[in-house]
Amino acid sequence: MAVMLAAIFFGVVVKFLIQALSQIRFYLGRKFPIGLADEVPSNSHGLASGALPIIDTLRNGTVDFAEPKSPLNGILYSLVKPLITSPPPIQSAAVQHFHALIKMTCILCSMATSYFFSAGTESEGMISWFYLPMTGLSLMMPLMELGEANANSDEVPKANSMLWKLIGLVSFAVLTPVLIPRYLPVLHVPPMWVVPTLLLVTSIISSLIFLLSLLSQLDDVRQTSVSLEQASVSMNCHPAQLWIKVARDMQEIWERNIPNRVYANVAPGMADADSSRGAFQGYLLEETQPTSASTSLTIRANIRWLITLNLWGLILSITAAVIGTYFASRFMVMQRMEISRAILVVAALVISTTLTFRAGHLLWSRMHFKSRLILIGIEGTFQNGEMRIGNQLSGYVQSRTTITRVQDATLRMWVADITTVAFGKANKRFILGMAPADSYAKATVSDLKLFALSQSSIAAPTSISDIEIAKSIGYMNSALAPSFQGSALSHSPARSVAMR
Repeated sequence: MAVMLAAIFFGVVVKFLIQALSQIRFYLGRKFPIGLADEVPSNSHGLASGALPIIDTLRNGTVDFAEPKSPLNGILYSLVKPLITSPPPIQSAAVQHFHALIKMTCILCSMATSYFFSAGTESEGMISWFYLPMTGLSLMMPLMELGEANANSDEVPKANSMLWKLIGLVSFAVLTPVLIPRYLPVLHVPPMWVVPTLLLVTSIISSLIFLLSLLSQLDDVRQTSVSLEQASVSMNCHPAQLWIKVARDMQEIWERNIPNRVYANVAPGMADADSSRGAFQGYLLEETQPTSASTSLTIRANIRWLITLNLWGLILSITAAVIGTYFASRFMVMQRMEISRAILVVAALVISTTLTFRAGHLLWSRMHFKSRLILIGIEGTFQNGEMRIGNQLSGYVQSRTTITRVQDATLRMWVADITTVAFGKANKRFILGMAPADSYAKATVSDLKLFALSQSSIAAPTSISDIEIAKSIGYMNSALAPSFQGSALSHSPARSVAMR
């Protein structure tokens, strides 16, 4: 038993050491924090998974949150109204601990009722032992899942099943003292009220402190304003030509020379390449590299409850170590039931300690970032045509070009400076706020519109060699023109007309 107890303590120490090291933020690479959605590979086109919700967020200027369901969740959200606009992991943790408080209180009341009716009877020991698995399995295991599993969660737990659990607990408290003595054989075992009571009381205190810490540092969405600029664009070129200009503009706002994260890149193509007219549509969604944000949302002045939670966990761990050390040296002179009670007491304290530190890990791992989201969309119609430049009868230089004519296409641009939060560098980020960037949006749209109007629709030589050759041909034409004219005059009128 002493060796087993030492092994349990050693395992808990290793776990806490790993968790402590994971909370130290050593380094964030270029790929961290992870993107708001999957990214489109470089030099590729398409729509990445998860990009549509971000597009809807920008176009609507809103951040969506799940509507609270069930009566128990409604009570919590009515008491703490800013919780409705908090990130899903915060909502999930608050709901789970709120449910746990209700459940633990009901179990404690159920156990007190059972103790009142069964104290001093032959069935007291059996009834008390029934609360061990019920308290350990039905209560602690769901709470042990708090932490990294909830850091990526978009869903808030529902409380519909909680009502049935509460009904079952009340029924168990009322019926157990009556049914066990009547239908089960009597087993003379010592009562075991200390362990479940200790587990419940310490867990209730941990959940209360965690809720106070969480509610004092709520990350609620306070602003969701987005800049929107719209312009009418006309040009004599393929609309995808704009994407070349957009790529250059996006490179100018790379954060620390790190390429933007591309979530959608659909170039405006043609509906039918062989058709002389049709419709086109294209859109681009990019985010600059997120950087650390020191905002008031972190509320560092209100971490006293979080520190209190860690101090409470430290007290529980020291108590478990002291009790384990004290009883381990006395196992040789103790009865088996006394040894079992001591082991279970230590186990209860270890479980409560693990729950306390795991719950606090969610808040300690919270990191805020700032970045810029840019959504560009263009849609319109096109017509193909042919244009000839130059004197078709007597000119020496002529140009013939097939052009794509775009008239009054709609160009829209949404821009927002966003604040996001992640619970661990490798976990999902959630949008906390969006601020407009009007000056950048106006300047970019004006620049794109000017770029579209400045596109050339005439094909002509542009290189220096072409210009020199054209000049030489022009000199030769000037020199040979008189001789051609004299030759024409020496011929008869009929022959001259025939030569023409």
